Amino acid sequence: YDFNPSSQTFAIPGNNQTSLNFTATRQAYTIGGHVLDETGQGVDGIQLTITNEARTTLGTSLTVDGGNYSFANLPAGFGYTVTPGNNSFFTFSPLSTSLLTGNLTFDFSGVRRLYAISGRTIDGMGAGIGGVTVNLSGSRSASTTTDGSGAFSFTGLPAGGDYSVTPPTTPFYTFTSQSFTNLISNQSANLTGTLRQYSITGRIKEGANGLGGVTVNLNGSLQATATTDSNGDYAFANLNAGRNYTVTPSKTHYGFTPSNLVLNNLSNDVNAGFDGLFRYFIGGRVLDNANRGVAGITVTMAGSQSAARVTAADGSYTFAVPPGSYTLTPSIEQDWYSLSPTNQILNSISDDQTVNFTATMAPIPNPSYVLEFDGSPKSVDYGYYWSPGVDLGHFFWEFWAMPGNNAGATYMLTDGYGGAHALLFGLSHMGTSEPGRYQLFGDIYNGITHENYFRSDQGPAQGEWGHFAVGWDGQNIITYLNGVPVGKSAFAGPRRTPGIGGGGSWLLIGGSDHNNLDGRIAEARGYEVSNPREDPNGLDKTLVESSFAPQTIFAPGGNLLSYYFRPALKIADLSQGYEGKSHAGLSRGTIYGYGDPCVGCPTPKFVIDPTAPNFAAGTAPAPVAVATPPVTPTGARIFDSFSRANSTYVFNGNGGLGATEGGTAGSKNWQTNQQSSKPQPFGILNGRAVMLANDTYVTWIPTGSSSAKLNVSVDRRPGVAGSGLDTGLSFRVLDDRNFFFAYTSVNNDASTSRILTVGYYLGGQRVNLVTGVNMPASWTTLRVVTKSSGEITVYADATQVYATTNNTLSNATGAGLYNNSSGLGLVNRWDNFTVFDVL
Repeated sequence: YDFNPSSQTFAIPGNNQTSLNFTATRQAYTIGGHVLDETGQGVDGIQLTITNEARTTLGTSLTVDGGNYSFANLPAGFGYTVTPGNNSFFTFSPLSTSLLTGNLTFDFSGVRRLYAISGRTIDGMGAGIGGVTVNLSGSRSASTTTDGSGAFSFTGLPAGGDYSVTPPTTPFYTFTSQSFTNLISNQSANLTGTLRQYSITGRIKEGANGLGGVTVNLNGSLQATATTDSNGDYAFANLNAGRNYTVTPSKTHYGFTPSNLVLNNLSNDVNAGFDGLFRYFIGGRVLDNANRGVAGITVTMAGSQSAARVTAADGSYTFAVPPGSYTLTPSIEQDWYSLSPTNQILNSISDDQTVNFTATMAPIPNPSYVLEFDGSPKSVDYGYYWSPGVDLGHFFWEFWAMPGNNAGATYMLTDGYGGAHALLFGLSHMGTSEPGRYQLFGDIYNGITHENYFRSDQGPAQGEWGHFAVGWDGQNIITYLNGVPVGKSAFAGPRRTPGIGGGGSWLLIGGSDHNNLDGRIAEARGYEVSNPREDPNGLDKTLVESSFAPQTIFAPGGNLLSYYFRPALKIADLSQGYEGKSHAGLSRGTIYGYGDPCVGCPTPKFVIDPTAPNFAAGTAPAPVAVATPPVTPTGARIFDSFSRANSTYVFNGNGGLGATEGGTAGSKNWQTNQQSSKPQPFGILNGRAVMLANDTYVTWIPTGSSSAKLNVSVDRRPGVAGSGLDTGLSFRVLDDRNFFFAYTSVNNDASTSRILTVGYYLGGQRVNLVTGVNMPASWTTLRVVTKSSGEITVYADATQVYATTNNTLSNATGAGLYNNSSGLGLVNRWDNFTVFDVL
């Protein structure tokens, strides 16, 4: 403040003085300074606003003359806030003062705004073009590559700059650039590419002279035909870039070198010449007794020229030859087929010739051989098999095999020599879910990681012959033992092999240069791009989780089939081939760590195994030792732990549970609605009852109780890979159309918790008493107490989960197992079935 007067002087008169007044005038000051950019240069045209402590606007000031601003006559003693207006180029922090006590000079430093230029490179249809390098020039320079959808982005671009976005000229597209002057906001730059067009031209000659009248076919992304002129010239113009084309010349009685030209991802004009030579064509097919083509038959030509061809998937072969005399002889490794005629002689041909052969499958030798692996680096090498970097699709592979004493962590099948795999399938170390037995295991590469592991819950014992299989339906990888699903692992794909250099692409049976099988294999068969366990109509999604009857001898279906019944270094592929090609196997040793052939190294041995299945006679393999059944619980009326030889559908078996092991009622035969000579719905696998049929089924024992007061129980066997999570009981059984049931099932598709359902069938009509009863988080035994008074109590171990009274069939005394629907071959298991009398 300023005061008036500045002071007053007076004498003390001896009385009070009350008129010594002062007038206070508040002082006024100025706030001013500059607004500067990041280089320290003044910025004109920025409007600043000043507010007081009550946030009341007092005035504005516009920067001029190099960024100057000023707010004058500001009353002292108050606080003020000066805020520069943010524009499209800069951002500023405001100035806040406390009590103004003098003129204040303050310079504002602006931070230049940053923007982005983003967009997509697209074709004329709006589809993104990935993998295109986009360049930025102007005030900043940068480069980036578009992703799979064609998207790109340049960020952190200072405002006010001038920029141009320019994709480079690619072999496939031409683009126009986009420019942005005085950038003041985020910008979108969609760059439309115009597909380039090229031509394929060439000359076809016979010797030094042009060959006219040749038909030239263009196939692939465009179908077209041209005919060479008298000079042998042909042309295909206006062909879209980036597409795949195949050029194939043809003319009656002429062969051409090369026979065709494949041009993938056309990226420039191509001159494709061919040399024609006058030829006759000798060709035909090798057919089996059902008139189907037989792949993999070698047809050897001798005479005026020598050559050999291997029949394609449809059994066809072709030779282009000059006039002369020729002898054609068909053959196949290991003499799997009887071929007739044994040869065909063609004398002095003067026209095209058709020569067909008939292939009759040779009988399986008795005794037959099996192929033995001893854990050292050796395999059957089928060569380059899977195409790298593409989605390979569904599959199903199966083996008749036997693990040896040291088969843990060894491979029956592998894609290449380590690294990522289109499929690796083998045996793991002894699993905790089944002590003393191997588990089936493997992994699949999805293009990113190969650690997509799968495994089984149940598996074979040492020295036990069995049918081992694995399949993928696009959602789950499921393993099978003797036709029973024993493991499930979620896998959505994609499924790929990295190709040579990444460890993959080869098909090797019995191991590679490491982790080689210790054991024996009799047969191997694979389906690629298909899975015979799936419903061909795509309707029944549960079919892959049901049991099936393995073929005794694999039929020649699928994409690879090898029997090891006849000794030979070369092993025939008796299938229709994968991608139309037959893959003969070479039995050989490998160099550890490299996977290269080892000259002179031991190869897998063909041996006669008396414990192996007799494929000629169609008899099952010799059974392995069966575990000793546990002691029957004291006082049990019925007891069955299913501790006896496996009983499945292998080798045309009927399955079935046989007879119970003990109890005061004596041994009783399990009953179903199926005749004993027909396949039974239930079976035994590794000491547990399993589901073989794929539907709702009941099996029971006549307990012989006179009171109809029974305590009926069974154990589930929850293991790894989704096995044994559920079980089911039947009680008050009169027959297969009149009985009660209690079973567990999954709570919902996304849950592992279990729920209980209880009900009955009367005259074949189902009635549910209760559904959706939550089971405890952990339990082993499902138990039902039923009384002639109608009381029914259900327990999970010792925990009561449901109780009711129902007099329907209350005097029926049969009791047994129950399977509630299809697709439960993996999750339903039964063990230690026990019936006590209730006092």
